[in-house]
Amino acid sequence: MKRTLCGLVLLAGASLVCSADPYVGYIYPAGIQAGTTNRLIIGGQALGGAQKYHFTKSGLHVLKIDIVPNFPPPTWQQDRHLKKWLNGIAEGNREEPQLPNDPHLDEWRINDWWTKLDKLDIGQLSIVEYDLYTPKNALQATPSLRQMVLVTVAADADAQPGWRSLVGYGGGGMSAPRPFEVTAAAHAPEPLYIPPHRKQPETPLADVRKGSVVLDGQILPGSTDTFRLHLAAGRRYAFRVTARELQPYIGDAVPGFFNAVITLKDDQGNTVAVADDEARFRPDPVLEFAPLKEGIYSLEIHDVLYRGRADFVYTIHIGDATKPAARAADGVVSRPGMVSTKKFSIAKPGPHVLEVKARRKGSPLDAVLTLRKAAGGPVLGYWDDVTNTVFTGTVPQGECDPIGTYDFKEAGEYLAEVTDRTGHGGDDYVWWLEVRSPTPDFEAFSTRSTLPMMGGRPVKVGFRVRRMDGFAGDVKLEFPQDIRVQSGVITSGVDTTFAMLTYVGQRTMEVQPIKVFASATIGGKTVRHPVMPCDEYEQAFAWKHLVPAEEFLFRGIPPPKKQVKRGFESIKRPPDHKPNPGKCTNCHAEKWLRERL
Repeated sequence: MKRTLCGLVLLAGASLVCSADPYVGYIYPAGIQAGTTNRLIIGGQALGGAQKYHFTKSGLHVLKIDIVPNFPPPTWQQDRHLKKWLNGIAEGNREEPQLPNDPHLDEWRINDWWTKLDKLDIGQLSIVEYDLYTPKNALQATPSLRQMVLVTVAADADAQPGWRSLVGYGGGGMSAPRPFEVTAAAHAPEPLYIPPHRKQPETPLADVRKGSVVLDGQILPGSTDTFRLHLAAGRRYAFRVTARELQPYIGDAVPGFFNAVITLKDDQGNTVAVADDEARFRPDPVLEFAPLKEGIYSLEIHDVLYRGRADFVYTIHIGDATKPAARAADGVVSRPGMVSTKKFSIAKPGPHVLEVKARRKGSPLDAVLTLRKAAGGPVLGYWDDVTNTVFTGTVPQGECDPIGTYDFKEAGEYLAEVTDRTGHGGDDYVWWLEVRSPTPDFEAFSTRSTLPMMGGRPVKVGFRVRRMDGFAGDVKLEFPQDIRVQSGVITSGVDTTFAMLTYVGQRTMEVQPIKVFASATIGGKTVRHPVMPCDEYEQAFAWKHLVPAEEFLFRGIPPPKKQVKRGFESIKRPPDHKPNPGKCTNCHAEKWLRERL
């Protein structure tokens, strides 16, 4: 009876899952070497509704998709039986042990993989063992990551190195994109999980004396990953971690992202280098180190708070350190507490916009701008952070760059003073100043970059606008002709609208990029800009951010054709029948059918 009930519950859950947009929470590993084939673990929620996976750009091919069945908690006898079987497989015997002689075997929980452990490969067995041997903690459970799919991917030998995006789709839903990288360098993954009671093999050695390598890993609860590296003497290495860029915002974790720390140790276990943040505003660390002698080193990585979960995925690129190219800037706050200055001229009196760009260009400077007529003169204007209505980027920093408008009463020379709000400084604390006449304009963003439209049903998509330099008018959204839009105007006085999009085309369109535009009338002229495709994520239960996507991805399925209603000729009547609605049962049946046909 229990087995039947469990089956019904699973079927009911599957029907609910398929009706929702799939959520891809992580991809592990997060990259592949060109010319190789690898199997990815995709974790998330409602993945039963994603029967296909699509990569942006060319060079990657999905060969096979295997759904990992959700593992229920086994009964205590089932747990012993499965572990005994797994231990036998580890010793080279794949034959299933004899089942215990117990009348309650029909209460065992159903799982497809548990019945065929002898048919699973080493990667699949590792997933089963991790689930059986890892203690469950309800406080660490993450429902949004409980499902897994194995996707085998092949990369062409000439696949262009660089970042792509992956989306899962099927039925009427489509996931938001996740970044995935193709590299020229070989990849070295962390070892598979092995239960603690078995002998742990030595961590494989990655030889990077001459070439480069990419390390792939995933920080699970309570874990610190360690890689063994063979490094050359005299070569200056750079160890570049990519973690937050893979999962910029996590809604149900504090601080809302994986904050990695890496430590390099020599063959005696002595720490020789440590790196936390690349900069105070970019938490992915970069470590540079030049060994004095050739040898075996260990690289450790963990979360700064020693947290862990399935979407704490990372890559570490190991190669030559390169000196950043010098950038021509207007100024630099080269030491703590320094005031950096720049003179500029105003040709005509009137309002002008003064805008500092620093964080948006990768500078760690948290700028404060002061305007004076001359050095030591009275302050004419002072601007700090900007209160933006829209936050975009994997690590938004635009609000740290001050911008303001000042009405100059006379032409002449003026002085801009820039300092760091936090009192820091350095050679990389560079900044640029733009002084211009006000130019009313706008930028438009979506809150979703994937647009699945099925069966003529409308899809609700949010759009936001950032108005600039005094522009306050309406902004109209424009879509391809096969997409009908309702509520496609962001009216004056608001910065958000929710448009209802419906596909009205007559043929099925597989996943493909489209363009969406926004237009407005400014100064009597029509101004038209592309809408930036973004996906909205929540950080640490509170803040909403828009993460830019490569492109809008659209999939359209036309509504089903209307069925032809059958005629009344199919209603059988006796040959000598005379209709009499007051008494004849057949006439009542005919009336009932007529009302419903």
